[in-house]
Amino acid sequence: MAAAMGCWAGNDALVKLCAHDLSVTQILAIRGLFASSLALTLVLLARERLQPRALTRPAVALRCTLELATAASATWALAHAPLGVVTAITMTAPMLAVLGAQLLGWEARAWTRLLGVLAGLFGALLVVQPWQNQQPPLAGVAAAFICALCLAARDLSTRRLAQALSARAMTLLTSATVGLAGLGAWQATTPAPSVTPWHWGLLAGAALCATAGNLLLVAALRSTHLGRVMPLRFSLLLWSTLLGMLIWQERPSTLTWAGLTLIAATGAAALRKRAPFA
Repeated sequence: MAAAMGCWAGNDALVKLCAHDLSVTQILAIRGLFASSLALTLVLLARERLQPRALTRPAVALRCTLELATAASATWALAHAPLGVVTAITMTAPMLAVLGAQLLGWEARAWTRLLGVLAGLFGALLVVQPWQNQQPPLAGVAAAFICALCLAARDLSTRRLAQALSARAMTLLTSATVGLAGLGAWQATTPAPSVTPWHWGLLAGAALCATAGNLLLVAALRSTHLGRVMPLRFSLLLWSTLLGMLIWQERPSTLTWAGLTLIAATGAAALRKRAPFA
C-alpha cells in the first residue's frame, strides 16, 4: 500500500506537469494508451487467460466506469489546484468509503467512525482554507471532492470483484477504458493543443506509475490483513507534500499541516480495526 501511494503521487505530479498545456481528454488518451500497453505486456508475460465470465460481471463494468470518472476528475483538479490540496481532499475517500459501507449495511453503524469522517472532512477544510483571499480555485476544489467520492465508490466496488479476475487483468481493463474514452473525446474536441515529445515522455512516466500503483493497490485491497494496510494509504499525503515542495515550491502553512495531520490521524483510526468492505 505504501509503495502504491508513492506510485500514485508520482503519477499525479507528472500529470500536473502536463495539465496546463494539454486538455483532460488528451492526457487521459495518451496516458491510457501507455498504461494499456504496459498492462497488456504484463498479462502476456504471465501467460494469463482472461475469463470471459468474469469480464462480463456488472461489478467489472462499474469498476471501469468509476476508474474513468476518477481519472477525469483528478486530472481536472490537478490542472486547477495545488498538488498538496488535491491530495488532501482526495484522501478523504477512505473515510467516505467507511461511511458508504455503513449506509450499505456492510458494516454495523458506529458513531465513533461517523465522527472520524466529520473530523477528516474538517481537516480537508483546514487545507483548503476558503476564508483566505488566495484560496485554491473553486473548480479545482470541486473536482477534487468529486474525485474523492469516485475513489470511495471505486474501493467499495473493488472488494466485490470476482477473485478470478487478477490485478493485471483489472488494470488492463480500466486502463483501456480510460484510454479509449479519452481518445474518443479528444477526436471530438477541436482544435486541440499540440502534444510535444516532452509531454509524451511525461505521460509515459505517469502511465508507468499508474500501472504499478493499480497493481499494488488491488493486491493490497485484496489482502486478508486490510486493517493493517489501509492506514498506509495516508502516506500519499507525505509523498505529495514533498513533491509539491520540491517541484512547485509549495509551502504548506501551519493550518495546512494541521489539516493534513487530522486527515491522516482520523483516517488511520477509522480504518485500523478492519476494512469497511471486507
